[in-house]
Amino acid sequence: SAAEIVACPFGKLYKREKALEALLQRSRAASGDVSTATLGPHIRGMKDLHPVRFHVVADSSSKDVNLKHKKYVPVCPITGSEIASGNVPLFLIVRLKKKGGGNSANVEVDEAPNVISERAIKEMGIAGLQSEYGPFDEKDIVRLAPPKTGGIFDEIQRNWEAKMAEESESKLRKKKYKKRKRIGDAFKSVSSVSASVTNGPNGTRGDEVRAKKSAADEARSSVHSAVAHSSVLSSLFGAGKKQQSEKEKRDGLFTRNC
Repeated sequence: SAAEIVACPFGKLYKREKALEALLQRSRAASGDVSTATLGPHIRGMKDLHPVRFHVVADSSSKDVNLKHKKYVPVCPITGSEIASGNVPLFLIVRLKKKGGGNSANVEVDEAPNVISERAIKEMGIAGLQSEYGPFDEKDIVRLAPPKTGGIFDEIQRNWEAKMAEESESKLRKKKYKKRKRIGDAFKSVSSVSASVTNGPNGTRGDEVRAKKSAADEARSSVHSAVAHSSVLSSLFGAGKKQQSEKEKRDGLFTRNC
C-alpha cells in the first residue's frame, strides 16, 4: 500500500519495512561505517524518511469489469493527469509536524495523497496548496526520482547539505545560549546570597556590622586618647619610645609608686 512507501530527501523511494531493517542493521554494525550501509549517510533516521501516498484511480483503458483484476494507475490529485510514465516531474509534500499531537482533521490530512505534479504546483502556487496540503515549507518539498543528469540531483544534494549545516549552526547557537544563561543564573544566585549575608533581609545585618565597627573604632579612639594624656600609660603602651637609662627607670618607678 502507499503507506508502506517512504522517500529520502534525495527523492529515492524505499519500502518502509526495508528501510527500518537497514537502519537497525546500521545501528548494530560494529564498525559504524554508514557509507557502506544500504541507506545513504544523508539518512540519519526515520525522521529523514517521509511517507509517500499516491492518488490512484481505475485505469480507464482497462476493459476488465472484474474489480479484482481491475488495474489502477497513479494520477496527480489536482490535474488528474497520469504520472506513472516517469516523464512527469513529481513532488512530495512534507507537512510540518505539529507539537502536542494532532486531532482527527490532521490525521485525515496525513492519510491523504501527498504526491503532486510540477504542473499542479505551477497552477496552484505554494500559497494555494497550503489549505489542502499544508502547512509546509517550500524548501521541504522533495523531488521524487530526480534525474542524475542536467545538474538537478547535484542541486538537490547541495541544498540538503546547506540545510544540514544551517541546522547544525542553529543547534550550536542554542547550546551556547543555554550555557551562557546557566552561568548568568549561577552568578545572580551567588550575588543574591552574598547580598543577603551582608545586608540581611531588611538591611539589619549590615547595620549590625556597621554598628559594631563604629563601637570598636570609638573604643580604640578612647584608648589612644587616654594613652596620649597619661605619662604612665604612655610609658607603658607608647610606641617608638627611646631607650631609658637605669636612673630614668628608677625615677619612673618611684613616680608611679608615689
